[in-house]
Amino acid sequence: MFYEFNGHRPVVDPSAFVHPLAAVTGNVSIGKNVYIGPGASLRGDWGRIIIEDGCNVQESCTIHMFPGVTVLLKEGAHIGHGAIVHGAVIGRNCLIGMNSVIMDDVEIGDECIVGALTFIKAGEKILRRSVVAGNPAKVIREVSEEMLRWKTEGTALYQALPGKMRKSWRECEPERPAEAGDKRQKSNEDSEEGYRPWKETVEGQPNLVEEPAAAYGNKKFTIEEYLEMEEKSETKHEYYKGEIFAMSGPKLDHVRVVMNMAALLKGKLRGMGCEVFATDLRVIVESEEFLTYPDLSVVCGEPLTRNNDDWNLTNPVVIVEVLSKSTQGYDRDKKFDLYKALASLREYILVDSRSVLVEQFCKDAAGNWILTKYKKLTDRLMVKAVEVDLSLEEIYENVRFPRLSD
Repeated sequence: MFYEFNGHRPVVDPSAFVHPLAAVTGNVSIGKNVYIGPGASLRGDWGRIIIEDGCNVQESCTIHMFPGVTVLLKEGAHIGHGAIVHGAVIGRNCLIGMNSVIMDDVEIGDECIVGALTFIKAGEKILRRSVVAGNPAKVIREVSEEMLRWKTEGTALYQALPGKMRKSWRECEPERPAEAGDKRQKSNEDSEEGYRPWKETVEGQPNLVEEPAAAYGNKKFTIEEYLEMEEKSETKHEYYKGEIFAMSGPKLDHVRVVMNMAALLKGKLRGMGCEVFATDLRVIVESEEFLTYPDLSVVCGEPLTRNNDDWNLTNPVVIVEVLSKSTQGYDRDKKFDLYKALASLREYILVDSRSVLVEQFCKDAAGNWILTKYKKLTDRLMVKAVEVDLSLEEIYENVRFPRLSD
């Protein structure tokens, strides 16, 4: 329910969903694709509450403040069941765990994770990417890429929920067991797939691998099970020896580099019997039981796929991966080792999206991989496997550089 107070009426974007059993009072602003659960109380009576796009405030949460204070939930903030936020600022893409209490004048930096039942006393300043837990709260570690990816995936479920609620949510009378039949089983089968629990936030648990993301529980999947799940999924996942891993979404400059290189290679390869494919085509390394989505792959001659399925490429001669902060170690090390098992592969190119740096690995006649680096926009990259050269200035067109490479 919405309540006007002292001349202020809540302002709610039409894409948001506020459950009728939530109480939203006074000077409250709710952004796009926000979910407010039943039993939540948002009291903008003594001050102001701003909930930015993509946030969710779950069941039985309370948001309030002392007079004259603004509570701010920045974009993508995720407030778990029963949490209390009193006069605090919650950073972008943070997770506030269930039944935690965040007191007055607390400022939590972007991309933090606050454990369940945590108490953060008034005035605390939490640096970005911190894992916080305890009563009183302590910073216990830095948020890893896997933890952040897991958090972002969970929040994405809530960001999609308002649209689904508006489409199919309605008050009803319950069915009797005899009427329900097999609907319950079907409902379970049709439920969200791919979301994995996360145990890394438990204090004392060892960190999992940095890249790719942590696997979906302990279950081992066959390749066929993975392919069936991936066909239904709205996000991309890697598969490695029975485990399924979420892939992070690329940032703007990453996408610019991919598109620039795809356009350059397509133009240069025209009429040469070679073809470039972008991120939506999977590559399979069958001997390693590894399936992934390279940023770019080049095939000369007829593209060959697993069982002629047109989905899983087996014969790339060139693979290009665009590096970002979260993937560079994995792309240079473990992923490259897996790609090396491809008999067709003759060249592996890594392009940094944050600085002018191209690393080119070419396979010689003895099977050795020879590294050449390019660090200047005036350099030209000769893709030896297909005998075309690319200008780094064109590869990095419209890309913003925070620094030069070391």
